[in-house]
Amino acid sequence: MKFRIYITFDTGDQYLDTDWCDKETLLSSIGRLRHGPISKMGVLKEIRVIDEDDYAIFLVQDDKVVFPQINEDIAC
Repeated sequence: MKFRIYITFDTGDQYLDTDWCDKETLLSSIGRLRHGPISKMGVLKEIRVIDEDDYAIFLVQDDKVVFPQINEDIAC
């Protein structure tokens, strides 16, 4: 399966960050976007991952995972 990662900046501008990547690249890109320099700058409003069937499979808004919904009461 292949994935695309779209990001939205606090200005409203959208950008295709990663185009049709595999699972390993997807995980690396999400980690970079959530914990790297751009995350520290606080300019990302949204990270959206779309699969090849055009379904949103992962959504972060304002640095919080919105989808899939995560029960934070469960200890890992």
